[in-house]
Amino acid sequence: MVVFASGPETIHKPRILCLHGGGVSARIFRLQARSLVASLAPYFRLVFADGPFPCIMHEDLKPVYSQMGPCYSWASWMPHHVTPDGIDADTVINEIEDKLRMTMKADPGTGEWVGLLGFSQGAKLTTSILLENQMRQEEARWDWRGNPVEGFAGVHWKFGVVMAGRGPPISLSDRSKDSLYFDLAGTPINASGSFAGRVPEDFLLRTPTLHVHGTRDEGLPLHQKLLRQYMAPESAILVEWEGKHRVPIRSADVGAVTQGILQIYKDSRFA
Repeated sequence: MVVFASGPETIHKPRILCLHGGGVSARIFRLQARSLVASLAPYFRLVFADGPFPCIMHEDLKPVYSQMGPCYSWASWMPHHVTPDGIDADTVINEIEDKLRMTMKADPGTGEWVGLLGFSQGAKLTTSILLENQMRQEEARWDWRGNPVEGFAGVHWKFGVVMAGRGPPISLSDRSKDSLYFDLAGTPINASGSFAGRVPEDFLLRTPTLHVHGTRDEGLPLHQKLLRQYMAPESAILVEWEGKHRVPIRSADVGAVTQGILQIYKDSRFA
């Protein structure tokens, strides 16, 4: 299995697992994020995972990356984000988790897995995984037997970077599958970002997160809505940059994102 990641100089650094948008791939996302990879190299190793479901390439990528297929998605959303017909929610969840585990196992790095970084559909999944872990940890607090609880894909993720992410999150277990505030895995994702009313305290994400919003992104109101309705204010940081629906590449913007990631990593160590 080919692993797309930061350079060999990062082999012993703490690791961040990166989740691409729909209709993209680990290889393309690594190129899109090249400036951020370089900026974070003194601190972290970034490892890029492919989604489990093959799909057609996103139209916006074709002018530059048309010869760099295949592409993948994490779940249904747009017509090019497809999951196999008849697949149920549990299978989708298992496929996602297996893909993350395979990528992490294949990476030769030795550093601790500390964070998730997702763009667009990958940002939705990042939020979903962190909320799932939070619910698992809350359950464990009330388990008088003291049974250990495993994080999603085997990791207790310490922080998340949510780049151009919209809600609602995806349900990743029975803990949330009947909730009005989550999309069901394996069904078309709520691309409008609409969800019912005020999100209860139980579903507010308290894990440190950095939210990266392009001020000229057509989806900006939905990205703002995710931040406003699903994130505990004291645990979320916002970085805005003047750009559309893509990963920042200008040095000033990349520097701001880098500093934000270092801050939430610091916050996570004292949480």
